[in-house]
Amino acid sequence: MWRLLLLFILSVVFIAIKYTKEKSLKKTLIAFALLLYIFSIGYSAGVLTRAVAPLFFAHIITLIAAYIGFILYLFKNRFLWYLVLLPIVPLLFYILLNYIDGSRYEAIRFISLYLT
Repeated sequence: MWRLLLLFILSVVFIAIKYTKEKSLKKTLIAFALLLYIFSIGYSAGVLTRAVAPLFFAHIITLIAAYIGFILYLFKNRFLWYLVLLPIVPLLFYILLNYIDGSRYEAIRFISLYLT
């Protein structure tokens, strides 16, 4: 857990350094939004998909890809939207599997958390 906290703090420091060099408020706000999105979807989907090992592994791989997309945006000014949206795929697949063949309580509860 401390590694994730260190990664988050290091990312915030990188964003702050880039802001002091470029003075671009728009890029800084987008970078903070991307970072918060990656960590929030990482935590919520990690808790949800932990019960199904292949989906959890796919979720971890897609989170790494999304973080690479964040780093590319930060340092190379290239926004790869498909890398950033990739962590949603295992989450949607889990909800679909849960709706088709499992307990519908978790899928409905997860959807209601984000709709309210």
